[in-house]
Amino acid sequence: MSYLSVGLVATLWCVFAASAWSKLRSRAAQRAFADSLRPLPLLPGRLVGPAAAAVTGAEAAIVLGLGWSLVAALAGWPGARAVATLVLLVTSLLLAVLTTGVVLAVRRRTGARCACFGAAERPLGRRHVVRNGLLLAGVAVGLVDAIVGSAHRPAPAGAAVAVLAGVLGAAVLIRLDDLVELFLPIGTAPPAAPTHHET
Repeated sequence: MSYLSVGLVATLWCVFAASAWSKLRSRAAQRAFADSLRPLPLLPGRLVGPAAAAVTGAEAAIVLGLGWSLVAALAGWPGARAVATLVLLVTSLLLAVLTTGVVLAVRRRTGARCACFGAAERPLGRRHVVRNGLLLAGVAVGLVDAIVGSAHRPAPAGAAVAVLAGVLGAAVLIRLDDLVELFLPIGTAPPAAPTHHET
């Protein structure tokens, strides 16, 4: 596994770990996530609850798979590439489904809110499409490396730097909404000027 792939897998692990934890930490959090799916034009109402549970379970499984793949690659365990390929394929499928829902919600202006990492406070927008696109690109790079890349074991120092970079990248993606609002705040309309009536 290359250092780039090590960093990408670390990024994906952090992102999916944060996402899964935000849904698994309580029943209320899981219900809130299910409620955030209702405006999406993908599922009838009766399937929203099961779909939310399936997404949460898939995210938890991906976290376990990515974690094992990363440890196996760094330790030089046999079968690491095969498992990494399978986990990244599953990750790409889940991201593709979620991205499709986000794109449809944005295009149809459903008003659906992002509950990717907890409370659904902000409506889905183009930045969420971009974020998912970046994650899909990372998965694609990781898949190519897992299939055709070299099988050498990364050096500990280089792997540590790659993991740190991956964690920092994940932090940016997870807090993307806050960063966008910090650097590109939504302007508020100036107060209306008082009207003067002639007497």
